[in-house]
Amino acid sequence: MTIHAILTIATMHGWSLRQLDVNNAFLHGHLTEKVYMQQPPGFKSLEHPHHVCCLTKAIYGLKQAPRAWYSALKMALSEFGFINAKSDSSLFVFSDGSILAYCLIYVDDLILT
Repeated sequence: MTIHAILTIATMHGWSLRQLDVNNAFLHGHLTEKVYMQQPPGFKSLEHPHHVCCLTKAIYGLKQAPRAWYSALKMALSEFGFINAKSDSSLFVFSDGSILAYCLIYVDDLILT
C-alpha cells in the first residue's frame, strides 16, 4: 500500500490525518555494532588527546544512524500493537476490534490516520 492509497482511503472514509515530525530523530537510535570516533573539537581530553570515543547511540552523519532510528521506531510502534505491513516496510497497521489505524513513515515524518 502506498502513501497515495492511504490518503485515498482516509479521504473516502472521512478519517482525519495527523502529520508528525520527529525532532532529532537520528539521535534516538541505539547502535548494535561498535563504532568509534575521534574526540570532537572542544571536548578533547588534555590527559589523553589521542583516545577515541566508543559510541552507543547514533549521531547525525553516521552511516548507521537511519537504520538505528528506524529500528527504535519500529520497536516502539510494535509495543503499542502496530504490525509492520508485509507490502511496505514503512507502513504500520493497528487493529483492535473496530479500531483501525495506519502509520506511514518517511525518514522522520509520520502520517497517522
